[in-house]
Amino acid sequence: MKLILYAGGSVLTGDVVAHSVAEYATALAQAGKADTVRIPVIKDGRLNSVELVIGPASQLIIEDAGGDFEDAFHDDTQLGTVLEKLKALRNPEQVQPRPSTAGDDSSLDDL
Repeated sequence: MKLILYAGGSVLTGDVVAHSVAEYATALAQAGKADTVRIPVIKDGRLNSVELVIGPASQLIIEDAGGDFEDAFHDDTQLGTVLEKLKALRNPEQVQPRPSTAGDDSSLDDL
């Protein structure tokens, strides 16, 4: 279990989740971007979720917290979303240029 400390607050989450958030925050900072992510957390002994805004100005501290809730975080779609966003940021989709129609006057036939 990890405790993510940020902006005077903290959340308790799984190891993989915390490290993924830190990795995504680093990638966002390097790209000069910000994003909001929803992650699973333990609050009052129950599984819950929070939204974090992370980006270039984010100051996150991740501490070991102990605890035995780690299994609660192994099958979580919210973590999958963070990992997908991280992958998309690191490997942006290549936009293919449209074929040139220079010199093709056929589009002007109906005018």
